[in-house]
Amino acid sequence: MRRILVFLLAVLLAASAGSMIQSLVNLQAIVALTGPIATAEQLSTLWFDLRHFMPVLAAIFLPIMLLSLVLSRIVLKRATLGKVPAVFVITALSTWAALLIINQLAPMPTLIALNRTLAGTLLLLSCCALGAVFYHYFSRSRSVA
Repeated sequence: MRRILVFLLAVLLAASAGSMIQSLVNLQAIVALTGPIATAEQLSTLWFDLRHFMPVLAAIFLPIMLLSLVLSRIVLKRATLGKVPAVFVITALSTWAALLIINQLAPMPTLIALNRTLAGTLLLLSCCALGAVFYHYFSRSRSVA
């Protein structure tokens, strides 16, 4: 039960970070086009995106993280790699592959605006991968001694 709760928390953490970064990038683009935006409006936009876009991103990240953590476990049993770097890289690559598939299937140019640039894509990959590292770290059993 603990591992499930930690996994769900990791997904929420990754999706929340991705949603906030997407909101901030979108706000920056709007400011470049129209000029300054009031702080209250920026905070309102962040809150709106956390309530409406974050669940969509969580639904995208959940299966990616689940499959990449299983793949990480298989790879780590067969190879002598650092656990945290392996989990990070495998999840980032899994996220990248999933985003490529999503972008091919989505009716819009890209479903996730942050994914339109290399920097934005790297930020999304990092959010999901850091969520997987969070899970890996907090799901390990620890001795009390």
